[in-house]
Amino acid sequence: MRILRISFACTLALAAALAGCMGENKPAPPPIETFISSPYADVHTFAIAPAINLSGSRDFDQLAVSDSLFAELQQVSGLNVLPLNRTLFAMRQLGIRSIDDPAQAQKIAESLGANGLIVPAVTAYDPYNPPMIGMILQVYTPRKSPTAPPEKQPVSQAGAVFNATNQSVLRELRDFARGRTQVDSALGDQKFLMDSDLYLRFVSHAMVRRLMEVERARVSGR
Repeated sequence: MRILRISFACTLALAAALAGCMGENKPAPPPIETFISSPYADVHTFAIAPAINLSGSRDFDQLAVSDSLFAELQQVSGLNVLPLNRTLFAMRQLGIRSIDDPAQAQKIAESLGANGLIVPAVTAYDPYNPPMIGMILQVYTPRKSPTAPPEKQPVSQAGAVFNATNQSVLRELRDFARGRTQVDSALGDQKFLMDSDLYLRFVSHAMVRRLMEVERARVSGR
């Protein structure tokens, strides 16, 4: 009887080990969330403008670019972000069809009561694997008063080209993907290379991070 008990216990232990190796009933590890903090001492409100297409490509929706940036800006702690439709409404009220100069961007920021307006521009776009997106983000702030002298605008700018053939871009993509997917997913970060919308999310996140770094340097006087 004792031998049978030992044999049965060994069988259970072996079955548990095999189940562990095969991944049965093994919970997937949680995503590793990326975190971006606002560089401002108090809560700042930003609006997002419709993206400008400087790439020559017509393979993407300019409003979808702005919506993707809006989603990533919302993840920044200490930042209040107005949705794109608020900006489009303000532009209609002001009779502005497209943002062609700093004065228009300042007027929109003033109309929205925002601390700044972020104007994105897509400078390069190739959705096919390996994808490539180039982007510039500019920040325009409202006038301090109607009689204030003109200020240099935009107050800050960040730009980069995210070419998935570049190893540094792929490393940054892997870090981002760990915060958005299960690390034991069959595709892992590869699905961000095969889906243009997901790659745009990565680029939007990376650009928001870069813009906040530029703004941190600006407000600190560095």
